[in-house]
Amino acid sequence: MDKKHVEQLGKVMPLLGYGCMRFPVKDDKIDFEKAKELIHHAYNSGINYFDTAYNYHGGESERFLGKVLPEFKRDSYYLTSKLPVWKVESEEDAEKLFNEQLQKCNTEYFDFYLLHSLNKKTIETVKKFNLYDFIAKKKAEGKIKHIGFSFHDSNEVLKEFAAAYKWDFVQLQINYWDWEEDEAKSQYETLEKLNIPCFVMEPVRGGFLASFAPHVMEHLKNYNPDASIASWALRWVASLPNVALILSGMSNMEQLNDNIKTFTNLKPIEDDEQKVIDKVVDDLRKIKPVPCTGCRYCMECPYGVDIPGIFDIYNDYKKSENKQIATRSYFVFTSDEKRADKCQECGECVTKCPQQINIPEELKVIHKEMTEIKAE
Repeated sequence: MDKKHVEQLGKVMPLLGYGCMRFPVKDDKIDFEKAKELIHHAYNSGINYFDTAYNYHGGESERFLGKVLPEFKRDSYYLTSKLPVWKVESEEDAEKLFNEQLQKCNTEYFDFYLLHSLNKKTIETVKKFNLYDFIAKKKAEGKIKHIGFSFHDSNEVLKEFAAAYKWDFVQLQINYWDWEEDEAKSQYETLEKLNIPCFVMEPVRGGFLASFAPHVMEHLKNYNPDASIASWALRWVASLPNVALILSGMSNMEQLNDNIKTFTNLKPIEDDEQKVIDKVVDDLRKIKPVPCTGCRYCMECPYGVDIPGIFDIYNDYKKSENKQIATRSYFVFTSDEKRADKCQECGECVTKCPQQINIPEELKVIHKEMTEIKAE
């Protein structure tokens, strides 16, 4: 497994880290044995960076790692978690949440700790309750080794906040789709100018860049039949010089082994390969999928709408163009009370979405299109 010397952190880091948001599940809980097997295989293959958060798997991800990781020597792996800023309503809350996370993870310290999913609104919470001072204090106490934040907002907001404090790293959503479609390129360049290492989340955009419509995948398969679609996205991100770590939420052994293969003797993207990727992006623009990463932050809809499930059905349809499967998935396998037309446009989901998707509007479009397809 390839590693990278990160000068600003003064250490050699694994280039591939394990994102612990998408473990295999059974009866809506983490499938303990399967997930444990994945962690052991990853660790034994050289992946020793594990990234979790307070809300991952409904709070179970931290507990799971607290049971599995102590099987390894504590100084042989990096453990990362994040402060759920949206739950903080007082300075005392931060202390309670942090201590709860230490207990759940069964550890005395975090190697890396982030202020989670910051945007213009939550940055006001950071300032109001002195949350930067809080994590800096924990670092001084040795309970955090490196401090940073993950971010979902405009580059202007990032510039101001990243420059206002001293950060060891910042975690951004970087991939070849968001590079031009969103502000990934300008945000990456902001960190370069500030000399802050960039940790990457969603390099495959929640699986979106792992499987496309067959006519789009042809571009990649014709160039290299042996390479997985996901490997192109991971190699593209790894080719950026200021990227210090790339997170991948590996849900099964096939994904894990494919990523291990990709990050062993890693090859940067070459100029002719970039031209192939440019063709893929052009074709994906024409498909017009919902830009959802499957993070599931929106899943607790007060009216019961299965937002991530509906987006999955729609995006699968946009990729495959199989109308029969799409309408069956939507009208047969999705119960009536969970369909898109039950949305009351309260907007609660929009405030939770890191991608800032206009979810009520997308749900309207999806229900109309699914209804029209069914009527054909």
